[in-house]
Amino acid sequence: MESGSELVEVRLREIQASDGPGLQIMILGEVGGERLFPIFIGPSEMEALDRALHGKETLRPLTHDLVLNVVEGLGGELNRVLIDDLHDDTFYGKLLIKTTGGEEALIDSRPSDAIVLAARRRVPIYVAEHILDTIGKSPPEDEFG
Repeated sequence: MESGSELVEVRLREIQASDGPGLQIMILGEVGGERLFPIFIGPSEMEALDRALHGKETLRPLTHDLVLNVVEGLGGELNRVLIDDLHDDTFYGKLLIKTTGGEEALIDSRPSDAIVLAARRRVPIYVAEHILDTIGKSPPEDEFG
């Protein structure tokens, strides 16, 4: 993450899915603000996000379940997730895990996976301010008002 970059809490505002490949989009928006930005995700991440948002369980743990099982099995806890950098149209993220010693460990993660985990555990998502400054857009004004 850029040094000195502030973090802004965001929430998942919308999911846009299509039958075509590469057309799944998460729209994140800042809490208490209007800036929005999209993240394109794959079909498997879209399916995992849908399960997380709707509390759907599987018979056996899938990859995102496995990650949480390992973290929690070792006494850790997912505290929050970050989207902390952007290079060549690729977002970079981190999981912030509270360890058994009370420290926070930063674990590199794809933002799409981190957001799925955040949805499963209902933890906050933060984005570096410089990312919002670069790509954050305000929603279009209503043409009638």
